[in-house]
Amino acid sequence: MIADIGCGQGRPTRTLRRRLPLARVLAVDASPTMLTQARALLNPTPGPGVELLAADFHRLPLSSGVLDAATAVFCLYHSAHPERVVGEIARVLRPGGVAMLVSKSADSYRELDLLLAASGLDPGAPDRPSLYASASGEILADLAASALTVQTVLHDRHLFRFGSVAAVAEYLLTVPKFQIPARLPEDPAAVAAHLRCHRGDGSFTMTSTITYVLAWGAA
Repeated sequence: MIADIGCGQGRPTRTLRRRLPLARVLAVDASPTMLTQARALLNPTPGPGVELLAADFHRLPLSSGVLDAATAVFCLYHSAHPERVVGEIARVLRPGGVAMLVSKSADSYRELDLLLAASGLDPGAPDRPSLYASASGEILADLAASALTVQTVLHDRHLFRFGSVAAVAEYLLTVPKFQIPARLPEDPAAVAAHLRCHRGDGSFTMTSTITYVLAWGAA
């Protein structure tokens, strides 16, 4: 059995199902809303069904040594104590089981911080802690090594491009780090209009380094 820990909307789970169509896959997330979205995304996926489990990844309701593999993709930084999550992943892996951990660099999407500051929408954005600080790519291998045997670490530079300022506005309103003025919150059109006055309506590119850590459970 393979578990996608912190599955979110189910995209990593869908990839697992497509790459390993005969495997039993367990999608785990603490958010019922995320699991509802994952269920809708995974429903048309061919092959055996995926089991969805609502659970806190600090305390997985699974027996020790029950998993052949586990993934934790872009989720560990949502924990203030990601080492506990890694410990839980190690506990539920069978001896020699495989874990794939994926995270983003602490400076990810810095371009958006600078845009918000320069436009006056959120002057303090560049000075606030990174959303990814607790489990950023820079420390991911060390976190994994706290309970697993690290085999491979890969870093991949990633570009994320928005086609318009309207798309930028929709995204930034979902980021809890930002402090948008009271006259604009929850109004993507107003935020987009403000940004458009500052930089026009062309595409906008952000960068990040994605880190992949492949590790084994204790033999």
